[in-house]
Amino acid sequence: METATLAAAYSDLRIADDESYVFIGGFRLPTGWVPDRANVLIVPPAAYPECAPDGFYLSAKLQRRKGGQLVTPGHYFRDYHNPYADLGYHWYCLEDPERRWRAGQDSLITFVEAIRTYLGTAD
Repeated sequence: METATLAAAYSDLRIADDESYVFIGGFRLPTGWVPDRANVLIVPPAAYPECAPDGFYLSAKLQRRKGGQLVTPGHYFRDYHNPYADLGYHWYCLEDPERRWRAGQDSLITFVEAIRTYLGTAD
């Protein structure tokens, strides 16, 4: 069901046969990001769905508008926790310190919604 719902929302969605990753091509970023679209790679943890992913990978070379300038966003790392750097991705840490993930209710769908919300509000 997650796959069908995500596929309906994202035309360039690919899921590994072994479900080890989810790729969303051309993901529209919130206002202020340059460029305004990026590829997103989500690698669910081995304990998914009991545990939430703790981040995701975004296309490299993204910037945000801040105070009239373009800056590298925070929580966006090329070399930290990133086996996909050579494929053109940076790790984006999406922390959940309050442990709001509810295994019986949350899914990759709510995680993708959290990505969009977080990218719209974080530095």
